[in-house]
Amino acid sequence: MTPMIKTLVFFATYNEAGNIKPLISSLENTAPESDILVVDDNSSDGTADIILGMNRPNVTLLQRKGKLGLGTAHLLALSYAKEHGYDVIITMDGDLSHDPAYIPSLLDRLEAGADLVIGSRYMPGGGCDYTGYRLYVSQLANVAARSLLGLKLHEFTTSYRAFRVSELKRLNFAALLVGGYSFFLTTMVEASVRGLKIQEAPIQFRERGYGTSKLPPMEIFRGMANLLRLAAKKATGQLARSPVAKVSGCPNCGNTFSFISNEDVGTCVQCGFRSK
Repeated sequence: MTPMIKTLVFFATYNEAGNIKPLISSLENTAPESDILVVDDNSSDGTADIILGMNRPNVTLLQRKGKLGLGTAHLLALSYAKEHGYDVIITMDGDLSHDPAYIPSLLDRLEAGADLVIGSRYMPGGGCDYTGYRLYVSQLANVAARSLLGLKLHEFTTSYRAFRVSELKRLNFAALLVGGYSFFLTTMVEASVRGLKIQEAPIQFRERGYGTSKLPPMEIFRGMANLLRLAAKKATGQLARSPVAKVSGCPNCGNTFSFISNEDVGTCVQCGFRSK
C-alpha cells in the first residue's frame, strides 16, 4: 500500500503488561506510518498505565470498565476505524503471537483487490508453534469450519486480519455480537455471505510472549455450537437476508460510534449498555 493509505493497527489487551512494550515497538518499526489502537478491558496488571506512560502520539488507548469480551473489542475497533476515516484496519493479538513482520503481505493483498485478508497458519507456507492437544483442536476446528460452511479457506479462527474499511459498511455488525472467540468465525461467514473478496496470506503463529492463555475450556464447546448454528443459517439463507444494523452514539456513555442496534436490541461495545 502507498503511504497515502491511512492505516490503523488494532489489538485488545487484558493483563498483557509483559507484552505491550515490545509489541508496540515492533509495530512502530514494521509499520511506522500506521496508527495503533488498543482496547483494554480494565487490566489489573497495569497494562493501560504502561501504554499511557509510553506517551506515543500514534497510539490511542480506549479503556473499558470491565471485561466485556474479545468480540466486542474488535467490533469497537472496526467502528472506530469507520468513524475516524481510516482506509485499512489490521487486527491482531496483543500477546506477541502475531509477528508484525507479516503486515506488508496482508496489505499487498488488499492492494491487489481483496476486501479482507486473513493471516493463515494452515495454508501452504504457514505454520503454528502449537503442539499436542492445542494444535489438534485448532486444526480440527478449522477443518470442521471449512467442511460445514463450504468456504474454501484454510483459517477461520485467527484474529490476524486486514480489512478494507470502505467495505465494512456491508457487514451486519449486529450478527457479530457473539461471545468471545466465536466472533472470528462469525465474521468470516458474514463477510462471505455479504460478498466480500477474501484472501489468505501465510503466517507463522508463535507461542504467546509473557503470561498464560486466556482461552476458557468451555470456549471450545461454545465455538462448536456457534459453528453448527452458522452452518444451519447459511444453508437456509437467513444470514444474507438479515438487515444491516445501525451504528450510532451510545445513550449511556455518549461514545459516538459504539452503539450497534437493530430492530430487537441495541448494544454498546464501549460500555456494555443494552437497550430493548
